[in-house]
Amino acid sequence: MKYLAMASPYSDSAKRHALQTLLSIEETLQQLLEWNKGILTPDDFACSQAGMQLLAADAMLISAIGEGINNINSKLSGFLNEEFPQIPWREIVGMRNHIVHGYFDLNPDIVFEVIKTDIPTLVPIIQSAIIKVKEFL
Repeated sequence: MKYLAMASPYSDSAKRHALQTLLSIEETLQQLLEWNKGILTPDDFACSQAGMQLLAADAMLISAIGEGINNINSKLSGFLNEEFPQIPWREIVGMRNHIVHGYFDLNPDIVFEVIKTDIPTLVPIIQSAIIKVKEFL
């Protein structure tokens, strides 16, 4: 189903806003990958003050990604789930909620796994979503 087709229930304004959010998410994903090149294990976060600061920054960016996905879901309801069902969108938003509401319970193992496994998988999906939204603006 093409959610963004010309007869789309979504306004051009909603599509433009979603596009800007997707572009910001893509940039954030790239930052996470770049910043964490030197992190080889979850313990690398705890071995220095710089590592702990990086963990905090990573958590902030991961929560921003979840907020962005939540925002896209509110502007283009159903788009991400229908176009990219292989991605656990609800869990991405859930990770944001966990970070925001339970920060002191942040688990470096989970952050490490997200950055090293989930983020590389998400990058091409977000890039595809950007292309799809651009096609219908």
